[in-house]
Amino acid sequence: MEIPAVKTLIKLVAVLVILLIIAVVAVVFYIDVIAKTAVERGATAALGVETTLDGADVGIMSGEFTMNGLHVANPEGFDTNHFLTLADGSVAVDFKTLREDTVELPHLTLAGIDLNLEKKAGDSNYGVILDNMKKGEATEPDPDAKKFVIREVTVTDITVHTALLPIGGDLSKLDLEIDEITLNDVGSETEGGVVLSELSGVLIKAIFMAIVQKGGDLIPDDIVGGLQDGLAGLTSLGDLGVDLSIGSLEALGDIGGEIGKIGEDITKGLGDGLGDVGEGAGKGLEDAAKGIGGLLGGNKEEDDE
Repeated sequence: MEIPAVKTLIKLVAVLVILLIIAVVAVVFYIDVIAKTAVERGATAALGVETTLDGADVGIMSGEFTMNGLHVANPEGFDTNHFLTLADGSVAVDFKTLREDTVELPHLTLAGIDLNLEKKAGDSNYGVILDNMKKGEATEPDPDAKKFVIREVTVTDITVHTALLPIGGDLSKLDLEIDEITLNDVGSETEGGVVLSELSGVLIKAIFMAIVQKGGDLIPDDIVGGLQDGLAGLTSLGDLGVDLSIGSLEALGDIGGEIGKIGEDITKGLGDGLGDVGEGAGKGLEDAAKGIGGLLGGNKEEDDE
């Protein structure tokens, strides 16, 4: 009687082992999808526009999470094909801490950001994004969402495309590059840390602040002012306990040459216009003089006759 019981127990253990293996395989197989979806939903919720991610890789053995191809859509009605794109991101994760309410990460690295600041007919894409972020801050985050404290965030290779003058064409565009932004203690002063949607907002704030602080002499005042006004309506990074360090910002290309050519084109246009006006005015005066002469002195040939 004992042998059948032992066999039954062995079979039960075997079934449990098989189920455990299936569960582990399922987690390994779907964990990348779960992470990808979490990033997409978090950024979409924070910025109010569709955000997609090409790929996410959770290294179970290496303890590293990487992602690539983040694409934040432009608000409706604007011309450029994206508001922001991110080439690569990575973070070291202690997976044991994922079971805790707050996950502390030592370092997050983001590289290769491409950002479009577009102003059109009195509206701007960055204004829409800032308004969406303000609405997001007024909404209570999901209490069950995982929260994070990130001790250091490094963002490198940031390219900003913006309008130089409201003239139109290629000469109205200016590209700027910020070499590096560093944020320390993200989430340290908020209750339990920040959720993914809040982290997206923190990163956008940091980039906008860098543009305002470093690009004021290059970027048109209305864009700088719009960014400042929008940031003033949001919770400041200082209130979140975030220490921000901004690297250098420089223009890509020959700004002086571009501005000089714009001025040359404007001057030439005005000169051509004034030349045409002068020529027309001269002819008009000549015709008027002839007319007056005819009225006062009559037709010379008729007088001779």
